[in-house]
Amino acid sequence: MEHAKELEYLWGTFSGEIWDFCYEVLDRFGENKTVFEYACVHFVKRSRGGNAPIKQHFSEGECDEYKSIYGDTVDGLLNSCVKKCNLGLIPSEKFYEILWASFCSNFTTRKEKAFAFYYTLIDPIIPYQYLGKPLTMSNEQFKEISKKNEFFIDNIRYIIKSGYTQRTERASLLLNCLDKIGDYESKVVVLSHAITIFNQSRSINSSGLDILIEALDKKIAEMESEDEPTEE
Repeated sequence: MEHAKELEYLWGTFSGEIWDFCYEVLDRFGENKTVFEYACVHFVKRSRGGNAPIKQHFSEGECDEYKSIYGDTVDGLLNSCVKKCNLGLIPSEKFYEILWASFCSNFTTRKEKAFAFYYTLIDPIIPYQYLGKPLTMSNEQFKEISKKNEFFIDNIRYIIKSGYTQRTERASLLLNCLDKIGDYESKVVVLSHAITIFNQSRSINSSGLDILIEALDKKIAEMESEDEPTEE
């Protein structure tokens, strides 16, 4: 990529906000699809300790305003592009090119495009990875396959809610359970139940932890008040 070294140097040395960095990139290198792609693919984590301040292009609070106005649009265009790639409607190697073209079609000013650049750069699904076409099915199919595999779903629920302390213990048992299931669709359905059960279990544990922390804080406060000297 033509500006790769300059872009990497700027990323590694700048200090300031990432939205200002994105504006600076567009200002220096032009509204270039290859620059946009290079940044999204390579700048997964921001370099720390930058000492080269860049110009502030967004005033204080302005990025929040842009988020409220354009955030949903950026998310919609990004998710649409991801779905089209996942379903094979557009080639995965064209992902960033088509995404940037959609930004240029929907946003007119450089600041709007810089915000779209920034909002994409910080999205957890970036850098994009093509994992193949996902399996889809109707609710009726899902219910039918779930009923057929109730035994394995109960096994999964027991494994997740059991007292195994190591993740490798639970993971190995879950994998053994999935290996016993014959067809691909059933494995997918059982695994989807496993994800739901795991998230519910984690939510319950998190809630319990919050209650425990609250009780400890209350107890500490009581002990501290007991230790305070009384006025004579």
